[in-house]
Amino acid sequence: MKMRRQGRGSSLLLCLLLLLPLTLLVSLTWADSRWELRLAARDLAEQRALTAARSALAWAEAWLMSLPGEARPPPCPAPCTIQPASHGQPPGGQSERWWLEHAHADGWQPESESLLMVRQPRGTPVGRWWIGELWVEPGAPGAQLTYYRVLARAARAPAGEPIVLESIVARPWGHRDWQDPLPAVPARFCQAVATPQPCGRTAWQRQQ
Repeated sequence: MKMRRQGRGSSLLLCLLLLLPLTLLVSLTWADSRWELRLAARDLAEQRALTAARSALAWAEAWLMSLPGEARPPPCPAPCTIQPASHGQPPGGQSERWWLEHAHADGWQPESESLLMVRQPRGTPVGRWWIGELWVEPGAPGAQLTYYRVLARAARAPAGEPIVLESIVARPWGHRDWQDPLPAVPARFCQAVATPQPCGRTAWQRQQ
């Protein structure tokens, strides 16, 4: 009887020893799966935010190129859309509330104060854009060249650092044919500008 109990105890101990590595293997596999799911979710959130920011940047540039080309518009018409050079550059780390108050949504038409196009699928982040005037090239009043800083931002969902893109755009003024309909991208009239001056996007970078 005693030997039977010892045999059962030995069998139980052997089973526990065999189950231990199996349990560890299952735990490690589960942890790896969760980590891979987190990475996939993070990559998907970044890709969606990057797509939204790129779309907002392209829309802002297209809107700038769609303005009537006869004369350069003054900075900050009512409602304020193009910030003057003295206003400075908003840092990419501004809060979500700042962007909601000072920037426009992707597809927004400032003149009519309406959403002209929905450019992102439902459930994805909405990019927002901001334009600041940088420099006006001295020249004849009828043919001016202005450089603008264009910023676009989109937040990762459900959490994470937002993505901020920036471009520098050269915009000639002075001729009515120097404009494009929305949402022409890139600027088509730039191909027909007769004067030897920059036109369109001249630089691009990702701030964060």
